[in-house]
Amino acid sequence: MVDRDVGALTAAGLGMPVFRDIPGRAMARAAIVLAMFGVLIIAALACMLCVTIVARKLLGWQVNGDYELVQLAAALSVSMLFPWCHLTGGHVIVDLATARLPGRANLALDRIGSALLGVMALLLAWRTGVLAEQSMAQGAFSPILTLPVWLAQALMLPGLLLTAAIGFYLAIAPQAMSTRNRMAEPG
Repeated sequence: MVDRDVGALTAAGLGMPVFRDIPGRAMARAAIVLAMFGVLIIAALACMLCVTIVARKLLGWQVNGDYELVQLAAALSVSMLFPWCHLTGGHVIVDLATARLPGRANLALDRIGSALLGVMALLLAWRTGVLAEQSMAQGAFSPILTLPVWLAQALMLPGLLLTAAIGFYLAIAPQAMSTRNRMAEPG
């Protein structure tokens, strides 16, 4: 069952499928929290970039290290938005070859794709964790602001791990992908 009360501050109102099982609800809540942080980071970056652009044009001044902040914070923000995107079906799907297949075949392909995304996100989390560990061991800092690079890399792990968990959940939970697809349908 999908709650269609889109005017309220509910999971459905936020575009999130309403899952009946505990793991689905827990992952949905975690995805919402991470997405809120990701959006706040992007909003802060947008404000900072507006300030630096206007100040550069009018005053000949800019935010020191803006390029570094964009690099570190944008990657962090994107990793926090991945779980929400996959759980709500907000990613791009090219279905030219599968549009005429029966619904069950498309559902099976969606589940396979979700499992593959889970594997990819798990591999990315592993390599990002290794990178963060190596950056910390080497004492890597950003050149202008001297921010510890490993911190931003390590903060990417929760989003990547949650994306992997959601990918596997949608692949193996019997009704999860159907629930998500019903919510993601236009109209």
